[in-house]
Amino acid sequence: MKYFIDFEASQFAEEIISVGCVDEDGRSFYSLVRPRKPRKVTDFITKLTGITRDEILNAPTADEVFTSFFEWLGKEGIQQFLCYGDCDRRFALNTIGGVTDFRAQLALSLIIANLCDFSVDLRKHFKMKRSIGLAKAVSYYRGEEVQQRHNSLDDARYLREIFFASATEIIDECPFDEEIKPAVAVRHTGKRSVCASRDNFEKTFASCGKAADWIAETQLKRKLTIKEKQSISNKISLAIEREKPYNGYTWTRGSAE
Repeated sequence: MKYFIDFEASQFAEEIISVGCVDEDGRSFYSLVRPRKPRKVTDFITKLTGITRDEILNAPTADEVFTSFFEWLGKEGIQQFLCYGDCDRRFALNTIGGVTDFRAQLALSLIIANLCDFSVDLRKHFKMKRSIGLAKAVSYYRGEEVQQRHNSLDDARYLREIFFASATEIIDECPFDEEIKPAVAVRHTGKRSVCASRDNFEKTFASCGKAADWIAETQLKRKLTIKEKQSISNKISLAIEREKPYNGYTWTRGSAE
């Protein structure tokens, strides 16, 4: 049985705050989740997902939610979980450490062990060098623009939709020619630009330092000290070097000028 799953998570602790899942037959599961530090749900996350701090404070715990999720799962056959992007496994790993109920631990362990990033398969299907955002993929198959609200159940349903639509499609050439090229070019002599991307969002900066300033302005909501800015800049650089996400974004370098 295939399960199409999506998580939303708190910003810095990156613990699950909502889970949406749809199986291949169309059955659905959805719940908000109260993380260990519910008051850490930031304005940025509320703006992105529509989930408020008050809603999270009144939500069931991860133990309660994933115990219910375990009971909801089918008990026969191989369970395969499909997500879209490389963040969901990390969110599950950050959540399972605070879970004590055996059934909840088992549910999260099943997800972690059997989770596949379908954006990679879709990228290959479209013969692309880079993955596209979930909303763009849904828009392609529906033939009309779809706006992503970052609701975990909506996104799980979107994923199920494009999975089955792409399964019967033969692609001769990439239908997204503009996606093969860098979306934005920043001229900065002697240095390489830095790009942050997540889902269908992408922003390019002249340097890691400029990217650190953006994080401070949009997420931390304060001015950084020189030491703090250097620390964030170094973390972005390491994320690029190690090809690992930082602060919920995938970081890459552009071409040198």
